[in-house]
Amino acid sequence: MKTTRTVVALSTRLQCCIFSLLIGIAPCVMAQNAPSPVPAPGEAGATITQDQTENNAKAGAASSAPLDAGAGPQTQAGVKPTAAGPQMLPGGSPPAEPAALKTECVLVGDIRLPFFGSGDKPAASDTGKTGENPTICAGLRNAKPVPKGPDQTLSGSGDLTVAVTSASLRTFREAKRNQPGDFVLFLNGVALINDARLIASEEVGTLTAFRFRIGQGRESQLLWSMLYADGELSTAQPLYAGLGWKAAGAGSASIVPERPEVHALVQVTTIEQLWIAIALVALTIGAVVYLAIRGDALRDAPLPDWWREALALKKTIGGMTVQARDAHMLGQYGNWYNASLVTQYQQQAEALLARRAVDVKDVPATVVGLALLPAHWQPLRATYSLSRTQLALWFTFTVAAGLFLWMLYGDLRRIDGSLLALLGISGATAGFSWAADRNIPDGPYTPSQGFLADLLTGFDERKQLHRYQAVIVNLLLLVVGIYHVVQQLSYPVFDGSWLIFLGISGTVYGAGKGLLETGK
Repeated sequence: MKTTRTVVALSTRLQCCIFSLLIGIAPCVMAQNAPSPVPAPGEAGATITQDQTENNAKAGAASSAPLDAGAGPQTQAGVKPTAAGPQMLPGGSPPAEPAALKTECVLVGDIRLPFFGSGDKPAASDTGKTGENPTICAGLRNAKPVPKGPDQTLSGSGDLTVAVTSASLRTFREAKRNQPGDFVLFLNGVALINDARLIASEEVGTLTAFRFRIGQGRESQLLWSMLYADGELSTAQPLYAGLGWKAAGAGSASIVPERPEVHALVQVTTIEQLWIAIALVALTIGAVVYLAIRGDALRDAPLPDWWREALALKKTIGGMTVQARDAHMLGQYGNWYNASLVTQYQQQAEALLARRAVDVKDVPATVVGLALLPAHWQPLRATYSLSRTQLALWFTFTVAAGLFLWMLYGDLRRIDGSLLALLGISGATAGFSWAADRNIPDGPYTPSQGFLADLLTGFDERKQLHRYQAVIVNLLLLVVGIYHVVQQLSYPVFDGSWLIFLGISGTVYGAGKGLLETGK
């Protein structure tokens, strides 16, 4: 009976294969010497189904601790590629992943100025092996790829050398020969795929040394923010370096290295660099504030020439008698000057010094009054411009943050795109304001009423809602930006919706200034 069932099964499969060939679909698979039409899973010649592949992939991935998806399926001896998941051995199990490379030595080459210190020492509770194994790594320091740093502390950007045994490296490469991917430097569990560039490698005795240059980017920023959260900026903490494997494609697991027994030290910055960074920020802000107060870069109008004319005239007539003064004024101004109106001239000058606007037609009388005033006075500059102040604010913030981060890390960081967009919005707002100012022909000269009052008040000397809106939005973003720099030690990343909000605020400000303040 058993023989009859086998013959019937083989006849049925033969008919299926012939029919499949005729209609052009995949032929059936004939089992030879099989007691049943469907082979048991795990036996030789068994076809692994999609569900079995996925289950085996999960089992294999759990044993190798994958980081990401890796290379696509490769055909090896005894391995049958499937539609998805890692390669399967005939027994239905994935091939064993090679062991992670063990770090034998970690050496640091930190590029710093001679007067910058190396930071604090590790805490007394740190019982790990610092730096290297003296016996194994005796000849490593004299090798070319090894940095000649002053100590074993990495401060910000710098070079880092990781050494593994050459035998384990060859074994690992052989195991990954048919699986595309790259080695990745891991620092304290953070994968530096793009921020750690391999610049040199060399075999030294039984070791192979890899020298990486640590740069600034999103990945290294995770490391610095993590270190900053665990301790102070200048506190040295253990730096665990290891070589992992980042697979390429979609079928091979990546490998995360285990924490090595040896380690170097790392700190975000030194105390000297921190103080210099703070000093640079203070100097930058101080220079901008000084130019804003003493100059006209952030004001609606430059200092008029008639202020200088009044100063020169006051100096000229200061030591004259009344008769000589009147004669000099008549000689300079002709019949326009009237000695009986001296009190009126002085009242107009006092009104200007009380920060009241002066019309163009009243300028000559005001100049005479300023010259006739016995008290000493200083020229009053024009009101501050909201749009120019906004542009200067974000320009100063960008420069100050860049100098601060550059001094901390020793590497000039790339400006985030959202911050560049914010600068562009501020520039466009300044352009709208300039266009609105051109619609005011021969407008009055208005002295500054104070920084905040100038920002909130237009040419009509009334506080405007669109100015309040612009000031509040910029202050809010400024506080968020400063907090981000201090807490994350990186340029802030503003969400696009906030940039749109700021753009709308600038548009409303430009339109409000053109319609409400100029009457156009």
